[in-house]
Amino acid sequence: MKNIKLYLRKKIYAVPGAQDCWLGLNKFMGRVTEPDFSGWGMTTHTFTPWHNGGDELSRDFLKVNQKLVAKVMQGEFKLSQFNEEPDKEMLLSGLMWRHYIVFWSVHFASKATNCVIKNLVECGVCDGLTAYFAMSALRGEFKAFLYDAWEGMKSEYLLESEMGSVGDYHYLNVENTKHNLAEFHGGVTFIKGFIPESFKISDNPTELVWLHIDLNSSFPTIAALQFFFEKIPPGGIILFDDYAWHGYYDTKLSIDKYFSSKRGVLLPLPTGQAIYFKY
Repeated sequence: MKNIKLYLRKKIYAVPGAQDCWLGLNKFMGRVTEPDFSGWGMTTHTFTPWHNGGDELSRDFLKVNQKLVAKVMQGEFKLSQFNEEPDKEMLLSGLMWRHYIVFWSVHFASKATNCVIKNLVECGVCDGLTAYFAMSALRGEFKAFLYDAWEGMKSEYLLESEMGSVGDYHYLNVENTKHNLAEFHGGVTFIKGFIPESFKISDNPTELVWLHIDLNSSFPTIAALQFFFEKIPPGGIILFDDYAWHGYYDTKLSIDKYFSSKRGVLLPLPTGQAIYFKY
């Protein structure tokens, strides 16, 4: 009977406009609820981890998120990437799943590794939004190494399919990012320059527990992996921001190829992110 219903539903949905009518009728009859979450290309009708406060980790995340929203609304944290966005509070609400994954993955990596000092690395920092959640997730001694050109993307670091990104992020300014992350000043190193050249002129960590790559292009993504992978102990995390987004398919293919011969598990996520668990 269940299979027959599914078959009939598919046939009915094939009629133009039938699906919208059916969903509208169900909503009118109270069978369709409002989504529990909607933002950043994803809509869900399931409980979020922070539903009704959630567990201790979720409550910690909510506190950090509320603090960040307040700083943005008061002009203490400047989002140059979303400078033209009129409703920044709504924007940040739509980013909560993305930022929860950042927060959760740092917490996991800090617990799963035996390093005394928990070094974090981010390649592609922008205004420091992700770094804010990453560093806020840690308790105890840590250091953060933040790599970014803080200027427009250049053609020599892009594949042919990525040339449309030339000049993107030209508005970024490292001083703005430093201001945004001022409360973490004691444990943060800002490394300005294009990857991989910046690795040659900076004081890089010899060990790290968490690596975030958000470079919007294939070549520097793989360069960052090649440089940092062996410095990550078992239990460490690599988080990708661009893995499953349309427009960055070559980055996804390059990541898949790189990990094809590595021990560990790559978990794609509906947010477009992907987590690599190293073991």
